[in-house]
Amino acid sequence: MAVVHTNISGGHTPLLNTVVERLARMMENHPRMRQIDHLNHTTDAELAARGLTRKDVVRHIFRDRYMV
Repeated sequence: MAVVHTNISGGHTPLLNTVVERLARMMENHPRMRQIDHLNHTTDAELAARGLTRKDVVRHIFRDRYMV
């Protein structure tokens, strides 16, 4: 889960804080982020059984979107 600090100094409005909080929630609730979270909570042996390592998780989830 991403942690976003929205107490922005410098006279920004509460509206900006609300927008940032909502964007963070949208990101956290995205199905791909949930898949990443699920795979990050599996054991190395379970990842290996899927042919993955920890460093491959994000690349695996976004393989149809980005060529990384």
